[in-house]
Amino acid sequence: MTAREIVVKGDGFALAKVLDGDKDFLSARQDGAFDPDRDDQPPPLEVSRVVVTTPDGVGLLGDMTWHPVDYGPSARSRAFDLGIGLLPTVRKRGIGSAATRALAVYLFETTPANRVQASTDIANVPAQRALEKAGFTREGVVRGAQLRGGEHRDLVAYSLLRTDVTGEKLTPSQNASAELDSRNG
Repeated sequence: MTAREIVVKGDGFALAKVLDGDKDFLSARQDGAFDPDRDDQPPPLEVSRVVVTTPDGVGLLGDMTWHPVDYGPSARSRAFDLGIGLLPTVRKRGIGSAATRALAVYLFETTPANRVQASTDIANVPAQRALEKAGFTREGVVRGAQLRGGEHRDLVAYSLLRTDVTGEKLTPSQNASAELDSRNG
């Protein structure tokens, strides 16, 4: 038998590097009580992006990105993590809240995802208010999650679930704008 490389020893346990066959051994002995549903759809790996513009599509106001976050091996366990950056001259006008809500609804309309999430620096109170205005629920603080300026910063985590927007639809102009979105890096 191959010797295991112990990474951490604790009181009554050790953490070790995985050996060939470990996954199969454990899978055969699990009861699956909390396993999520599986499907054959591979998760997308790319970061998608849209720009935020004036209503006529000419003036650039900022951009938004999103990427998949998987909470299990099925498409319905997938979430999207959103980010938004608006030019300073257009902040605090409600654009960020509206754009965030619209992108979340778009993702619910076009993907099987059940969750859209976003986070912001704990000191960024205006962004927290914008997410709350967009209907996102504050979930808590993710400690030390983001490295900025050489310092690990705490983030405030938010989410919006598909059931939070049930029946909400984008207007045709919002759909047309959103269709320009995703794969232009």
